Amino acid sequence: MASNIVKKRLLILGGNGYVGQNICHAAIQSANFDVRSLNRSGAPPSSSSPDHLSSSLSQVDWISGDIFDKSAREDAMSGVDAVVSCIGAFGSNKLMQRICGDATIEAIRTAKEKGVSQFGFVSTASVYERTEGKRFPRHIPIYGYYEGKYSAEKELLESYPEGHVILRPGFIYGPRNVGGHTLPLHLVGGPISFVGTQLGPISSLIQCIPFVGKECSSMVPVEAVGKAMIGSLEDVEVGKKGLILEAEAIRKCLA
Repeated sequence: MASNIVKKRLLILGGNGYVGQNICHAAIQSANFDVRSLNRSGAPPSSSSPDHLSSSLSQVDWISGDIFDKSAREDAMSGVDAVVSCIGAFGSNKLMQRICGDATIEAIRTAKEKGVSQFGFVSTASVYERTEGKRFPRHIPIYGYYEGKYSAEKELLESYPEGHVILRPGFIYGPRNVGGHTLPLHLVGGPISFVGTQLGPISSLIQCIPFVGKECSSMVPVEAVGKAMIGSLEDVEVGKKGLILEAEAIRKCLA
């Protein structure tokens, strides 16, 4: 019997990365999306993809292109219902602000011009403190990362007051393939998350440390990020107020 489900067309920016692969997987597993992904290098090499994701990733339409090339963005967004940005990088503050902020800002503007109805963004937990009026200290090593994410969030909320989905995880952990080897990030993230959230007064004390406390209490499994993003895109109705999910809400998506 033929299915009557009409799938949404979803574009994932940065889908060949660690977080992006899990969002692609969650979208394919939901059976509610046709998925394409725009990345500078196209499809991820098999050595960077865990075995349990390979079947889903084989069903993604991989597009090679530069996120800063407007024509590449426009072509990738043609006929798309929703866009998710999980673009990010570490390096100099200038680089991080450009990749973690400017790239998504350009994508948001193009999506708006193309009539895309929903836009999802993987931000970071520390943006919460920035929205509460606390400024990121310029001397911290990844100032550009935080400031870039904050700038992208601000653009998204202005451009998509309805139809936005923003996730604010801290450190994202889980098995990660690098050069054919698996890094067990869950062996680091899991225990720190436990200390930051489950030890009563000790956890409360840690959470009081500016920025560091927020990160320690906001660590989430990578599969939860994928499920939270796709589940939220399915829940948010066009014309309705968007969603912002902090770490606790993201973790609940695995329950």
